Amino acid sequence: MVIIMEKNIDRVVEILDRSHNTVVVTGAGISTEAGIPDFRGPEGIYRKLGENRVMKIINIDFFRNNPLEFYKFYRQYFIFPPVEPGKAHQVLAEMEKAGIIKAIVTQNIDNLHQKAGSQKVIPIHGNGARFLCQERNCRSVHDSNYVNTYPEVIPRCSQCGGILKPDVVLFGEHIKNYPDAMDRILGARVLVVIGSSLTVYPLAGFVKEFSTFTQYLIIINKGPTPLDHAAVVKLQEGNTGELLEEIFEKIKKRRKQ
Repeated sequence: MVIIMEKNIDRVVEILDRSHNTVVVTGAGISTEAGIPDFRGPEGIYRKLGENRVMKIINIDFFRNNPLEFYKFYRQYFIFPPVEPGKAHQVLAEMEKAGIIKAIVTQNIDNLHQKAGSQKVIPIHGNGARFLCQERNCRSVHDSNYVNTYPEVIPRCSQCGGILKPDVVLFGEHIKNYPDAMDRILGARVLVVIGSSLTVYPLAGFVKEFSTFTQYLIIINKGPTPLDHAAVVKLQEGNTGELLEEIFEKIKKRRKQ
């Protein structure tokens, strides 16, 4: 098993070292190592509360019709203590600086890639640290500290008193940065999927389309995905941050030779 693992890592190193256009796709799995709960994991709210219930509440129509109930739920389950980027986020930022990866398309709303220093991040589900006023003539932006310390359950705009909405994609809304995400993924030479089960569309559809026409799909994920069969390498053992660090160090060593 160890020998097979090392061969797979070396294969990833070889592919990334030769690629001039590598794009990374990240999901919740990369952030669980930093302390962000995995909603779909064994202890996640989808398992504890039922996915249908969660999807019903974290929905744009529910937000508009029941903002009080929405925020009671959101404040309990979706606002977390401050978390610092994990090793995986930090290594990806260093790999971008070294020119090994060109962009990160992320499903995560935790802003950890940006905090780690990654410059080209495409967050398709928004940013959980921002809240937008819903009044059309205002649209002011407020940060999470403002909302967390607001004296009422429903946070309201400091400028006009309008209701604030988390700057995240709720069920029933279109993803953000759709064209940019699609172009980056489909235009990549190598695509590295990290910590995503590839079950949420349309992102999963972009990756599936990429795998249909391009050979170099790499998946780093602890559980199975529907596209494991299409991956040239699948890594599922060990700590993601340590794996990426080993891959990065081996690429640097190759380039010094």
